[in-house]
Amino acid sequence: MDTVEVVGADVAVGAGPEDVLPVLPRSEPPVSDVELELDAVDWAAYQGAFGAADVVPALVRAVVGPAGAEQDEALDLLWQVVNHEGALYGVSVPALRVLAAVVRDDSQPEDVRSGVALLLLTMGAAHLPGEPADQVDLQLEVLLAAQEVLPALDESFLHGPRTLQVALLAFQAVTGEATSAAGRAAIARLVADDEPLLAAIASLTFDLVSGAVPARGAVHRPGVLDEDIRELIEDYADLTDVTLAGMVVSETAFALVDRMLTALEE
Repeated sequence: MDTVEVVGADVAVGAGPEDVLPVLPRSEPPVSDVELELDAVDWAAYQGAFGAADVVPALVRAVVGPAGAEQDEALDLLWQVVNHEGALYGVSVPALRVLAAVVRDDSQPEDVRSGVALLLLTMGAAHLPGEPADQVDLQLEVLLAAQEVLPALDESFLHGPRTLQVALLAFQAVTGEATSAAGRAAIARLVADDEPLLAAIASLTFDLVSGAVPARGAVHRPGVLDEDIRELIEDYADLTDVTLAGMVVSETAFALVDRMLTALEE
């Protein structure tokens, strides 16, 4: 019988799959901007409403996690930690940057992005005068941080869902800055919107981001704003027109976003 020489048999003997097939690097899923912002902060070093703010990462991850009761509860708790009853805390500034990343994440549902944008709105909103010096300092820090994140929210404002646009419209009003030149033009167009409340918000916002002082008659807008907002104006009649306009924009945006999200669920 003829013998057959097996070329390379000495190499093949004992060789494992890794010696025969090329080893490809395992691809890791991309890290979201939310996770990058969370990982960049030592949360335990900051104070929230109830002590150390090391609970923030877990709450944020629950907010961007599966829909359900836990998600809703996490947003409520997050709200309390960073902006309890309108007060700001040391954690409010880094939290604002994380919240802005959630708003930018277009993979998140509309109600999540809009709900988080409303939390941003309350953090950036004008506050009553006569508050303690530490609160005034925090308000200034949060305002500056809010103005810094605005340009990155431009895409969300221009092309996001309607409820998100309303919340971000008001966010621009209370910070006194537009997301961009395109954002300013979009605000001007919304002044003619068919939705009266949205047109009212846009009109006041355009004045505020343009540096104009809204006339008290423009803030009042009888026949457009609901009774609660008219009462708010009467209760704070001694405030400056700019502060009052910011409060009216904030309250009106909350009412409008809530109404729009409720309509989506029906």
